Amino acid sequence: MAKIYNSDYIASIEQSASIISTEFGSRVVEYVFERYGAHGIEDLNSSYLPDVFSELYAIETDLR
Repeated sequence: MAKIYNSDYIASIEQSASIISTEFGSRVVEYVFERYGAHGIEDLNSSYLPDVFSELYAIETDLR
């Protein structure tokens, strides 16, 4: 099984956040971060990286 590193999650979150912000505006992305007690990736607890990625990726997938 491949090990996913925090840096991989961060890159994927940033990519999904960019796509979502372009389509809907930044408020949608901000809302996801707020649910995890953060204002953005820089103050997000690293234990939440997989969850935030999953939520943002699900939103991004719905755009297709």
